[in-house]
Amino acid sequence: METLQADVVVIGMGPGGEDAAGRLAEAGLDVVGIDRELVGGECPYWGCVPSKMMIRAAKQCPRKTSPQLVSGRPDRRLGGG
Repeated sequence: METLQADVVVIGMGPGGEDAAGRLAEAGLDVVGIDRELVGGECPYWGCVPSKMMIRAAKQCPRKTSPQLVSGRPDRRLGGG
C-alpha cells in the first residue's frame, strides 16, 4: 500500500472545509481533504447552485423554443440543427 504524506488533513469538505483547504493550499501547504459524501456539500450538486442555473437558463429561452433545443439534443425532424 502506498503511503501519502500531507501538511494538513481537512476532515469534512462541505463549504467550510472546502474553503479552509483552498486557503491552506494557496498558502503553500500540501492538503488532503476527506469527506464521506460530496466535496463542497450538497449545494453545488443538488441544492441552490443547480436550481439557480436552471432558473437563469429558463429566463434566457424564448417561450416557443423546442424542448429538444433546450436540452442540447436537437431533433433534425423538428428543424433543430
